[in-house]
Amino acid sequence: MTRFVARTFVAAVLLGVTGIAAAQDSAQAVLDRVVENLRGVSQWATLQLTVERPQSTTEYVMEIVTDGDKRSLARVTAPPRDAGQAFLSVDTNLLIYNPRLGRSLRLPPSGRSNAFLGSDLSYDDLAGEEYRDQYDASVADRSATAITLDLTPHPEAPTPYGKLEFRVQPGTYAPLSLTFFDQRGNAVKRMSFAEFKQVDGRTVPERFEVVDLLKDGYRTVASWTQVDYHTPVPDRCFTEAALERGCR
Repeated sequence: MTRFVARTFVAAVLLGVTGIAAAQDSAQAVLDRVVENLRGVSQWATLQLTVERPQSTTEYVMEIVTDGDKRSLARVTAPPRDAGQAFLSVDTNLLIYNPRLGRSLRLPPSGRSNAFLGSDLSYDDLAGEEYRDQYDASVADRSATAITLDLTPHPEAPTPYGKLEFRVQPGTYAPLSLTFFDQRGNAVKRMSFAEFKQVDGRTVPERFEVVDLLKDGYRTVASWTQVDYHTPVPDRCFTEAALERGCR
């Protein structure tokens, strides 16, 4: 799908005791550990995405495959009117397949702020590596229950946000919440994580929700089901042929 949903953020290096101690002292090390803690496990899964609006609710079902590193493929299987739409992420490239047009398109940087499937998420929101490549991290608060990081974008970073506030769980470095602020310092939406699972020594969330803080009744909920974390994913799953026809 997009890298955040499909790859579950990005990057994974299991740190030893020395790495954990460094993460407690350095904001950048904490961010690195959060991002890297959620990478490195190949995955076949089904994702249920629910987009809630004051007058309607739309439910999507997607098939997700990822190598746990820099490649992912997501295909919409329901509802019928949207089935066949697919998203292929390889490194920093994102391709989208539209079955009505019968062809795939590369999403330019200018299109990454668009809403993903009409949800409360943009394509950029679903990234992960960019959080440490394009933001400077500082520790805003540290307690027994949460480490709060302020992420400030680099001057040249292509983002509409003025700041991100990232809360993570000490010890496991599992993400708890991510709040997005506009250029004026107003909180505009919040992503919260839940239903954590232990996978190869990592604490991985299998559910998250995004709430629009400026619009009542706007919410997006994503949950992974039927997850297989250990079956290898073949290279053919990350090609344009698989983008159009799937790889199962």
